Amino acid sequence: MHPEIGFDTKETEAFIRQFLISEGIELLESSVGVIGIIRGKNDERCTALRADIDALPLEEENEVPYRSKVKGKMHACGHDGHTAMLMGAAHVLQQNRQELCSDVILIFQPAEEGPFPGGAKLMLEELESHRLLKKISSISALHLTTEYQCGKIAGGFGPMMASTDEFDIAITGVGGHVGLPHMTSDALSVAAKFITGMESFMSKQINPFDSTVFAVGTLNAGTARNIVPKKALISGSLRCQREETRGFVLEGAEKLLKALCDFSGTSYSINIRRGLPVLVVNNKKTEEIEGLARELIGKENVIRLKHSNMGAEDFAFLAEKIPATFVWIGARNEEKDLIHMMHSAKFDIDENALSVGASLLSTVAALPR
Repeated sequence: MHPEIGFDTKETEAFIRQFLISEGIELLESSVGVIGIIRGKNDERCTALRADIDALPLEEENEVPYRSKVKGKMHACGHDGHTAMLMGAAHVLQQNRQELCSDVILIFQPAEEGPFPGGAKLMLEELESHRLLKKISSISALHLTTEYQCGKIAGGFGPMMASTDEFDIAITGVGGHVGLPHMTSDALSVAAKFITGMESFMSKQINPFDSTVFAVGTLNAGTARNIVPKKALISGSLRCQREETRGFVLEGAEKLLKALCDFSGTSYSINIRRGLPVLVVNNKKTEEIEGLARELIGKENVIRLKHSNMGAEDFAFLAEKIPATFVWIGARNEEKDLIHMMHSAKFDIDENALSVGASLLSTVAALPR
């Protein structure tokens, strides 16, 4: 009911801190988000659990008692549920801390939805400052989704979510009269050839089983029907499931652009903003969590995904440094009309999913390290 976005999550963080203190859970100093630690029998090795806490800049359309009270902001991606699941797990683990084999780190992270680079990268630095990074043997995160029925858990191996890169291209030629094309260098023509050339590149140079998206979102050129455009501006996005493919596509795009400009007598500039890395989970740890999920809810309710997701998660920064697991918690319920997808103004979840997620996090954290 009180969503906050980006790094502006101070009230949410205060609420979480108050809860952890009331549970008797130790807090670690952090300049971003909230970090708690539950002491187990061994402080040489530990496990970490992460929940994102930020919302989205979106006006909620749900007519429910718990709808957002903040105009233009809502929890349209389930992060309030992620926070609730980790708080529930924290309560269970703290109550049973005498039985924990090792310490458990609780990470409540802002800015998963941005601004770039998001909160995960900064919280990674906080863990480093506390000299915890080398001690953490695994880190786990959950994500609620209405793609799967409430009571289901879905997970996969290897790459789980895509990298995110953005590009802006400016092509500069020589403008002039359409009746004198030989005295011009048409920037729009070059831009069109680049776009179609990249479509050919993606279909012929990329393995069809290597999920990759090169998408042009905008093309702006020209001011009148009878003027050859001097300048063309292109912007778009690249999403990949492999870091090797990421570099190959960006290199190929610039090679094609340079060749077209050299041939046509135009020039170009390209600005590439490297975004989030590919989220790659640890297969051994994922096998562990899959086995635990089968024990908790029955093997018929555990889905092994055949394909990765072309969405993105800044949890990828944590997964680069720590063996990670990332699973989807089903929260769909057609009878209650809980069917709308994430980032929709009508997104909502079946709250019975929360106990599933909290139980899984508790069980994962209790594993011997």
